[in-house]
Amino acid sequence: MQIEGKGKRGTVIGLEPYLNKYSYATEESFYSSLKEYFQKAKENETIYVDRSIFVLPEYLGTWLVVTAEDKSIFGKVTIADAMEELVKQNLSSFFWHYLFSNSFSKDHLKETLFRMKAWQMADRYQRIFSRLALEYRVAIVAGSIVLPHPKVVEGKITPTDGPLENVSFYFHPDGRVDEQIVRKLFPIEEEKQFLAEGILNQNPTYRTPIGKLYTMICADSWFPEVYKELENSEAEILVVPSFVAPRDAWRTKWNGYNGYANPKDVTTKDIGSITEKTAWKKYAMLGRLKVPNVKLGINVFFRGEIWDMTAGGDAFFQKMGKPVNNLVKEEKNQGRLYVFYL
Repeated sequence: MQIEGKGKRGTVIGLEPYLNKYSYATEESFYSSLKEYFQKAKENETIYVDRSIFVLPEYLGTWLVVTAEDKSIFGKVTIADAMEELVKQNLSSFFWHYLFSNSFSKDHLKETLFRMKAWQMADRYQRIFSRLALEYRVAIVAGSIVLPHPKVVEGKITPTDGPLENVSFYFHPDGRVDEQIVRKLFPIEEEKQFLAEGILNQNPTYRTPIGKLYTMICADSWFPEVYKELENSEAEILVVPSFVAPRDAWRTKWNGYNGYANPKDVTTKDIGSITEKTAWKKYAMLGRLKVPNVKLGINVFFRGEIWDMTAGGDAFFQKMGKPVNNLVKEEKNQGRLYVFYL
């Protein structure tokens, strides 16, 4: 755990739980996997009742697609095999959605798989994060989840028959989910095969007891126009839930922007020469956050091993306009907590 500052307004707590496929086996196992980190923060007296915000990584809710399924899925070695087994166990539902549901994407198979499980995923996601928010009396930026153009209707996350999107929800300390939804604006090339883009000026700013909060989902933090929107929002806190795979991606050479043209300020010679980690430092939040109103920027990453997929990355922070070093040492199969007092 890394603790920064001594403010009394409240805390923003970056949470990078270490998760595996078994973390998602049941609703209770997923809840328990997260609860241990919330509990640790409480035991270290870093939680202010109604004045703390937890920030979780991108795609955290997406693997709820397999929750409560037959245990044979968890015996598979690869994601591809596990998803094939998921289809086999839900064959009639899969074919119904494949034949009769709206399709908006190139990858109709993946789209169908998530669409057929959307209601269960949304329900589990909301129950778990509402429970944690209410239990610890904290707000939660609940990472992200893939759902078909969801809305919040009478307090309930509700999938529609629209395109799949990578979305993030904000939960209030009373367990209530905010009706405003953050949608990923710049999906990478792989995501574009089955996910739709959000609209820049439609992403919300959340009013919290410790300041206005703005969320950029992963790659959105690489684009200058999103920071103009951030400045217009007058937010004081920026949070960036992210996902990078495989685990050693940090050390590989950066291949330039993924899915979109490089912005004009990108140095061409960096492509193919600097590492992925260096590129994140230069072209994502740390390099682009120059909005005076923003007192804290925090970028957290999904950590874990989901079947044959490994995810890693190191969190980035900026406080009062200056980068803050990540002091948490790498420990195998361990999650991370970062606490910032405001």
